[in-house]
Amino acid sequence: MRQQQNTQSSTATMVWCWRIAMGITCLSKRVHSIFVLRLFNDAPAMILLHISMYLFACCDSWALGCVVFSLAVSIKMNVLLFAPGLLLLLLQKNQSLFGTIQHLSICASIQLLLGWPFLTTYPISYIKKAFEFDRVFFYKWTVNWKFLPEGIFTSKPWALILLACHLGVLGMLANKWWQSSISQLGDTDARKLMRWTKCNKDKIRLSPEYVIYTMFASNYVGIVFARTLHYQFYCWYFYSLPMLLWLTSFGPSSSGDKFSKVVLPLVANVLAVAGVEYAFNVFPATGLSSAALQMSHAYLLLKVVSSEVPSIQINKEKMT
Repeated sequence: MRQQQNTQSSTATMVWCWRIAMGITCLSKRVHSIFVLRLFNDAPAMILLHISMYLFACCDSWALGCVVFSLAVSIKMNVLLFAPGLLLLLLQKNQSLFGTIQHLSICASIQLLLGWPFLTTYPISYIKKAFEFDRVFFYKWTVNWKFLPEGIFTSKPWALILLACHLGVLGMLANKWWQSSISQLGDTDARKLMRWTKCNKDKIRLSPEYVIYTMFASNYVGIVFARTLHYQFYCWYFYSLPMLLWLTSFGPSSSGDKFSKVVLPLVANVLAVAGVEYAFNVFPATGLSSAALQMSHAYLLLKVVSSEVPSIQINKEKMT
């Protein structure tokens, strides 16, 4: 009885946390400015990205989803932050390397088709400007690192440190997801992902929660270790914060009073979302606003790394 009451209390806490977080993000002045008052290409790119995620998660249409995903990349390359998560999902969906390569070929074909007029005329200039790895960002526009001296912010060693941290955390999450696949699907089924061809004809349907969570987490890691965040970049992930907080707040029940299990998580989660919202509404950014943003980022990143992975596969009973 007590365990059931604790579970109900925890669920009620997360429901209110989600409601408050959604209210903060959906009523955001900055988001309204990005989508309504400005002409940034971030918003159209994210709309296509959302459509592709809908096709992946709800329609189980991975070929068409890859087409739309690649179209989103063609508008703005920040969509590639979702790519590590998509790669894992394709491996799990196809249960083979060959099927995964087929879907990746769809993405590559769209990029070649759209870039063909430029690749056939000025290929080197096109590729160089498309990626521009040597780009130096303007310190005055950064929202996330304003507490650093400008010399550190623009230095190449700092960029390499952020890249190493980005790849390192992605590696940690990849191992976590792999262990979760073994525990949920079994060691034999998990190892089928790395085979060249599919071993059986059984279709697997990934759960919508798992698909969305995996892609949101992949994008969020890139956000945390981004070399810079400009104000319009808020539309890359503001909507994912409530869901990430929601899905990372369920885990094994632990002993403790109501204050530590209900009140503290609710306050901490709301403050994290409010901290992000505060930072993106301070103009120009200050050392304090950037510090608040990074502390909020670190809190949620810790929750993502330490939380359990949602159910990977929809039960066969639900599919029939």
